[in-house]
Amino acid sequence: MAEFLTACKFYFEADGLSDKLLIEISGLSCSNPVGGGENVQGSGKGGNKTRQATPTVEKFTHVNVKLVATNERDLYTWYENCNKTDAGASAWRSNRKSASVTAYDQSGTMQARWEVQNCYPCKYTGPTFSAASPNMANESLELVHEGIKRIM
Repeated sequence: MAEFLTACKFYFEADGLSDKLLIEISGLSCSNPVGGGENVQGSGKGGNKTRQATPTVEKFTHVNVKLVATNERDLYTWYENCNKTDAGASAWRSNRKSASVTAYDQSGTMQARWEVQNCYPCKYTGPTFSAASPNMANESLELVHEGIKRIM
């Protein structure tokens, strides 16, 4: 029987960004919308209707990474480097990173891994502070990317 993956033993890293305390990762999703689908494409001789479902361009959702906030600024700096438009240009292209999400078993052995290709943050959300909150402050990144690939 295959190893069951638990949702609580995972890790995210991107080139040069590691040793983070993660709360949640979501958006590891891809789909291939169907052209034509259930629609009739045309009517031919004798009134025969033609249908054809055809794959189109693959679509990816943004990957959301929620982390415990610390005094390090590297995540915000990555966002800033990719999105600031001083003099009309940003450096998003040169700041894209290869990233991965890894799932571990109870002994800490890697059991599954997804690669997130050429990603960069398109949104940064800082902490919400409340004097009555018992929670740790957190921050999040929304990553746009060029593909997700499960390699294990």
